[in-house]
Amino acid sequence: MEALNEIIEEYETYLDLEGKSPNTIRMYSYYVRRYLEWGGELKARSALRFLAKLRREGYSNKSLNLVVQALRSYFRFEGYDEEAEKLRPPKVPKSLPKSLTREEVRKILSVIPPTRKRDRLIFLLLYGAGLRVSELCNLKKSDVDFERSLIIVRGGKGAKDRVVPIPAFLLEGIKTYLETRDDDSEYLIVEDRRERKDKLSPKTVWYLLKKYGDKAGIRVTPHMLRHSFATHMLENGVDIRAIQELLGHSNLSTTQIYTKVTVEHLRKAQEKARLIEGLIGK
Repeated sequence: MEALNEIIEEYETYLDLEGKSPNTIRMYSYYVRRYLEWGGELKARSALRFLAKLRREGYSNKSLNLVVQALRSYFRFEGYDEEAEKLRPPKVPKSLPKSLTREEVRKILSVIPPTRKRDRLIFLLLYGAGLRVSELCNLKKSDVDFERSLIIVRGGKGAKDRVVPIPAFLLEGIKTYLETRDDDSEYLIVEDRRERKDKLSPKTVWYLLKKYGDKAGIRVTPHMLRHSFATHMLENGVDIRAIQELLGHSNLSTTQIYTKVTVEHLRKAQEKARLIEGLIGK
């Protein structure tokens, strides 16, 4: 067991040096540990048997895909690149990201009381800056440039920093929220506890969005707000490469999925209008 712990610790250091996010490191090391405890070898055939076992346990293609990525990464860490290349992830059908309409965004914001300055700020930063929930929780006061109206998102996915301009009203919201604080925490947003002000947790963000979403009768998640940010920017004519920079995507292909969302939105609008059908009917 001690030897296994050492292997996992070294592997986690390798992932960290590669710039993987804490969540990715946690998931990869979990599956690699399970594989090694199962008796897995540094061979693609052994990995395939392990994947077959997980399939019988009810794992979906999406989950198996993550396991494959973890094992391929581990094989490379151990210097078995050829075996890593033999492992192919199962095909996962690509689904378009779900986004809210502008009216739905307005409706949810309307049910967050103006007195809940922190909660409104959380919602507006997720939607208005397109942040991931982990990026939101890790923001520090020093990451806000009040002079230039922007925030610096440090160590996003792939450990890349990026700059996101924010509108004046959102900057004002940050100032107003900070004025309500009487703690010395370095984090921009903290847990709302009287006894201490801890760093905001993703669990709290999910809870708040569910609470206000239920109140508005709309399902909403942190990622849906990020998707909505990207989709609405594209619909407003913002260049896709600018959106790529704002989202912190390393590959343009990742951002281009939003063009499909917009096309789908336009198709539905066109079908609703029934312009051609109206002409032919006459």
